[in-house]
Amino acid sequence: MLSAVLLFVVWCACVVLVRRLRSRPAHPLPPSYPGKLPILGHTHLISGDTEKMWDILKEMSEKCVENGGLLHAKIGTQIYYLVTDPDDALTVVNSCLHKHFIYDYVRTWLGNGLLTSSGEFWQRHRKLLNPAFTVPVIHNFLGVFNYMSKQLVSELEVHADQAPFEISPHLRIISFQSFSQTAFGIADDNVKEFAKKYMESLDQVMNLVVYRFQNFLLHSDLIFKLTGLKKKQDRLIKTMADMANQVIERKKAEMKLANEKKANEWSTTNTRYKPFMSLLLELKNDDTLTDEEIKEEVDTFIVAGFDTTSNCLTCLLVLLGTYPEVQEKMYNEIIEVLGPDRDIEKDDIKRLVYTEAVIKEALRVMPIGPALLRYVDRDIKLKNYTMRADSQVVILARGAHRSPIFGDDVETFRPERWLDSSVSALGNNAFYGFSLGKRSCIGKAYATVSMKTTLSHLLRKYKIISNVNDMRFRVDMVLKATTAPIRIVRRQ
Repeated sequence: MLSAVLLFVVWCACVVLVRRLRSRPAHPLPPSYPGKLPILGHTHLISGDTEKMWDILKEMSEKCVENGGLLHAKIGTQIYYLVTDPDDALTVVNSCLHKHFIYDYVRTWLGNGLLTSSGEFWQRHRKLLNPAFTVPVIHNFLGVFNYMSKQLVSELEVHADQAPFEISPHLRIISFQSFSQTAFGIADDNVKEFAKKYMESLDQVMNLVVYRFQNFLLHSDLIFKLTGLKKKQDRLIKTMADMANQVIERKKAEMKLANEKKANEWSTTNTRYKPFMSLLLELKNDDTLTDEEIKEEVDTFIVAGFDTTSNCLTCLLVLLGTYPEVQEKMYNEIIEVLGPDRDIEKDDIKRLVYTEAVIKEALRVMPIGPALLRYVDRDIKLKNYTMRADSQVVILARGAHRSPIFGDDVETFRPERWLDSSVSALGNNAFYGFSLGKRSCIGKAYATVSMKTTLSHLLRKYKIISNVNDMRFRVDMVLKATTAPIRIVRRQ
């Protein structure tokens, strides 16, 4: 009886497989990534831990560039298109709006927030939330950015003229506090402890997500549960969910006691703008968003709102310490625009041209989002190949960032390339510092203004000394430095 059942199951599987093969267009595949094995394909190459993942992505980027910007790999049962060609990458990001299945691993936590949702649901939420991240809103946060940047400078004083220390933990806490105050209006002394607890859980969850993807057997929900990893993940997610609910309930209580229009609303050119949490709760009052949708967006923006900025600043400071001539040029611009101690104001933002070039160049050399993963839901025509429906695609940012568009010295950290108008215009199509296309980062202006403010205060106080070769990384959805030592020396 058992054998008959097994034969029936095998027969059904064969029928399904044959039907899929018959229905799939016979579009030829681009060249294969090296190292393919029978049955396993390339699955063995990505297995390991999240520190190995960055090495894998670098190797894939290099091979892809060498082979004209497009390769394919077989991971598990899926075909993956590996893309570094800028034109093909732009086609992908504007045609493939559905996320890769790795985002399903956090959907029980983030639900259908902007990071994980697709299609019309994503488009609706993006349109609703855009007003919270416009330039006029960001400019009203400059007071917070200046205050928190000066607090960072003060806290780092104990390290001045001392031995090297890890800068990343300091930047993460300050970024979290800044985001908490600007997005949620929460600025008391408890935020720092809240941030530490939240970040500890977040790091473990993100590590689990990438680790699960790397180990093919864990793709099975059953195996993931049997290993005990699901229980661990659920516990961590519950901790973060409870903390996000605390933020929401606290903001609701505050808004009952305050005059919302005076406290959280202003007018610029006859257009109303609101900070993130105020906007969410107003949309709830209008029955535009449900309680669950608000919770999902709060979770999403806590995750995305501070980690990317702090990671970028970590990489940027180490690069500045490695290239003192770039640091000095940036310092001179900041002094010219702001003087020795003035806070940054909205009219100063555009004047920090070289500083912005440094930020973009740091993101080009060390992309915080090292891979953009999308699901190919229909046949997509690229320049020389057609991607098959029901496949996956990975845009390798590090490879795209080494496009000939950027010149002959793509391996060099040289912010001046962004001051060349022709390179800058063309390069924006090959630059994924804030993602690209229709799903580009909603917080780009927020991150840029925040980083300019932090850098303007930090570099006027300290000179950075470091070596980029001392850095080590892991990929927990985003690129994170596990080791980023720097020295700081007081400026005379």
